[in-house]
Amino acid sequence: MLRLARTVTAAAVLLAFASCAKAGPEPIAAFLKGRAAAFVFLAPDCPLSQSYVPTLNELREQFQTNHVELYAVFPGDVTPDEFVSNYQLKLPVIRDADFRLTEFFHASTTPQAFVVDSDGHTLYDGAIDNRAPELGQQRRVITEHYLLDALNAAVQHTDIAIKHTQPVGCFIEIPR
Repeated sequence: MLRLARTVTAAAVLLAFASCAKAGPEPIAAFLKGRAAAFVFLAPDCPLSQSYVPTLNELREQFQTNHVELYAVFPGDVTPDEFVSNYQLKLPVIRDADFRLTEFFHASTTPQAFVVDSDGHTLYDGAIDNRAPELGQQRRVITEHYLLDALNAAVQHTDIAIKHTQPVGCFIEIPR
C-alpha cells in the first residue's frame, strides 16, 4: 500500500512539473519545415499592427531568399481577410482561433514577434523594433531593429544579442 501511495505521489509531482513546463514545438512544427521562422502576432484593430505591415512585408521578402518564413498570427475569433486586403499584408496568415499558438508562445501583445530555430526553440521574443517606446508614442527615427537583428543572427547561426524586449501595442485577451 505504501509503495502504491509513493507511485501515485511521484506521478502527481511529475504531472505538476510537466504542466508548468513549456510545451514542445508541436504547435509550430508543421510551419518550420526544417528552417527558422518568425511568428508575428497581429490584430486587425490594432493601429501598431496596421503600421508595421510594410516593415513585415520587407522582412519577409528579404528573408525568403534565406529560407526563413515570417507568419502573421491573428489570435482569437477574428477574420483577417479585410486587414490583409486593406494593408496588403504579404505574410502567410495563421488564424489562432483557439489561442493555441498564443498560449504556446505566451504572446500578450500585438504586434509581438517570436523568432524560432528549425527545432522550434524560441531565439527572440518581443517588439519588432523601437518605433513605439510607449503606447501612443512613435519615434521619427528607428534606432533598434530587434526582429531584423534576430532574423540575421538566426540565418548566420550566431548568438542573438538581444533575446527579449518588451512589446508595445494592444493587449491580447484570452477568454477563460
